[in-house]
Amino acid sequence: MEEHYPTHKWRIQDFVDIPTLQRIQDTFAKAMDMAAVTVDRDGVPVTKASNFQPVCRLMRSTTEGLRRCHACDACGGLAAYRSGRPATYVCHAGLVDVAAPIIIEDEYLGCLLCGQVMLEDERERTIRNVLDRNHSLGIAPAELEEAVYAMPAADRDRLDSAVEMLMLAASHIIEIGKTNLIQARLLKEVKAKAATEKALQDAQLRALQARVNPHFLFNSLTLIGYTAFEERAVKTEEVAYMLSDILRYSLRNLATLVPLSEEFDMIERCLRLHQLRFGDHLSIEVDLDESLRNWPVPCMVLQPLAENAIVHGVEALSRPVRVRVSARKVDDRGLIEVYDNGAGMSEAQVAALNNDRCVLQQAERSRAALGLQSVITRLDSEYGNDFDLKVTSRLNEGTRIELSWPLGDYAQLENA
Repeated sequence: MEEHYPTHKWRIQDFVDIPTLQRIQDTFAKAMDMAAVTVDRDGVPVTKASNFQPVCRLMRSTTEGLRRCHACDACGGLAAYRSGRPATYVCHAGLVDVAAPIIIEDEYLGCLLCGQVMLEDERERTIRNVLDRNHSLGIAPAELEEAVYAMPAADRDRLDSAVEMLMLAASHIIEIGKTNLIQARLLKEVKAKAATEKALQDAQLRALQARVNPHFLFNSLTLIGYTAFEERAVKTEEVAYMLSDILRYSLRNLATLVPLSEEFDMIERCLRLHQLRFGDHLSIEVDLDESLRNWPVPCMVLQPLAENAIVHGVEALSRPVRVRVSARKVDDRGLIEVYDNGAGMSEAQVAALNNDRCVLQQAERSRAALGLQSVITRLDSEYGNDFDLKVTSRLNEGTRIELSWPLGDYAQLENA
């Protein structure tokens, strides 16, 4: 009965590269001191033969002998595929072979073969059988007889061990193939989506990177802190613990409302961290109206503004720069101000920010504008039309960003 394979005809090498197959096969053959080869579903080798016996090389040197070997290997592999386990059989030449199927995605791709042995307790009978079966191949009788008698014999325990090892080797090949298949599919999906979903993928990647195991990061920073303490590296210790606090705070749910005092504590740590970097080049000031300490504000809403003040106000200049973050009451509203006397922005950028809430032309779009845009988007979603933004800036003179929104229930609680 003819065996029907899936129409797409996958090959072993579609899943596992040939050098990897060869390495696994060579290692097995050397360890078990047996011949080995990996063949496709038609019995045609996809690797170079490992440790083949001279008698089998003689047979395969003839056209008919090679055809018989391929057909026999195909049958042995198919028998193993049907049983789902290694198959031990006597090949067309009269020697014992073992086939372990390679099956991926329920498709039989070929097999890993070993053997070309005769059993010790059947040596004489096997020699006669091999000579009788292969005299028709046209090999010189003396040459064939010499090769057959030179073959080593194996006991049954060694053959059983070879069967187990062959099964493990084939399973290893299958696992490599499955892993490569999963990786290939993921890569294909990524490529397929790249053209239309690049922005989304970038955001997902950033989100994934931001969620790198926080316990690992905290433990690493703590280790750095302890090491710095032991080495009396005071500044390094301070950096490690400040960064750990900032990281812990930043991993909160961004939808969370936190007391303004916590937000200011985090901003002060960020600015102090930059101050350790810039030294006298940067001075900082954090000023919080005590009556606003418990005012609930969105978590991490000020960090992009403080970061922009550093990156675009300080880094671009060689002169000293001051950064100030403050919060105070103005009537029934809270006013938060981020100020720097650094590089400043162009009139066009300032006008766009004030008039269109960061809807900028592509040519005017900058990291500073994008950082502010993220803050605006969050405050718009939280407070809508009650949220006000004012930006004032001059090139080489600095930037002032003012954010305000109603104190709401908090003002009533404070006045109660």
